[in-house]
Amino acid sequence: MRILRNIEEKELIKVLQGYITSSSLMGSNEDAYLIKDDLPYLLVNIDSMQRASDFLPDQTWGQIGKKLVTMTFSDIVAKGAIPEYFLTSLVLEEDMNEEELKQLVGAISKTTQIYGAEYIGGDLGTAKEMVLSGIGTGSISQGKILTRREAHPGDLVCVTGYFGLTAIGFNYIFNEKNEMTSNIPEEILEEALLAIYEPKLKMKEGHLLSSYELASSSIDSSDGLATSLNWLSKESNIKILIDTLPIDPKLLKYLTTMETKKTVTFFGGEEFEIVFTVPSTNLDKANKLFEKEKKKFVVIGHCEKGEGVYFNQNNHLERIPFFGWDSLKKQSQ
Repeated sequence: MRILRNIEEKELIKVLQGYITSSSLMGSNEDAYLIKDDLPYLLVNIDSMQRASDFLPDQTWGQIGKKLVTMTFSDIVAKGAIPEYFLTSLVLEEDMNEEELKQLVGAISKTTQIYGAEYIGGDLGTAKEMVLSGIGTGSISQGKILTRREAHPGDLVCVTGYFGLTAIGFNYIFNEKNEMTSNIPEEILEEALLAIYEPKLKMKEGHLLSSYELASSSIDSSDGLATSLNWLSKESNIKILIDTLPIDPKLLKYLTTMETKKTVTFFGGEEFEIVFTVPSTNLDKANKLFEKEKKKFVVIGHCEKGEGVYFNQNNHLERIPFFGWDSLKKQSQ
């Protein structure tokens, strides 16, 4: 009998799916889960932070509270829903003081309000190691639910922002200045650190994709771009070809090799961007609507018949492995 540390997260997900009740509209392997399958659609998601694996060095309680809300609602937003309610399960350490608790819960409440939702309470307990869990709900009043399952050959692959900064940030704080970060200016390092300590939610973008029925499929990128693309490929039963590396332009002159550029782009994690597919017939409409709302997205590839994810580099197709953050092993896997 295998123990959990010897099982990859995606294997365990497959096991758990056999016990999960799922809607025919979404299936069981999704970012968030459908609890009402007619308009207005209602969705729910749960996410957690653990001190040993998720808290960052010198991260403030305010930053921790804000990140808990953002990471929980990010999965809701990737399905096209608008955040509505937020609950917490706060398993705290006994030596936490009252002021620290106020800072944590104050940030949770404030961030929930910024996203237009309400923080309505939850559960409280103590343990040797802190575990903070967030439960978010959201709704879709018009449009469609954006699943992982409906990308088709000919669809364009898009992202709501560039990648690479979070990989630089994690590399910097856990490996100090090394070959990857040694040439990067302080102002870019500060931006990279802000990206991982205080991530932002792409709420408006998800709503546009859903309410105007622009996208055919969608997923949150918190586990890394490679993982997100491979889930879309697997669940939609299509082949994804990446033609343009969506690396943050400000990093290009400081990362000297293509291997490093690919690594920070595909295998970073916690970008909280939306990775989605759009039928080519919707591209012009999507561009106009995003421009009107002062939002952006980048076309990085397309879908074909087949399976797997490939990066087209100088007409050579390189397979992008199903590799990203594994929450069981607390490492990229």
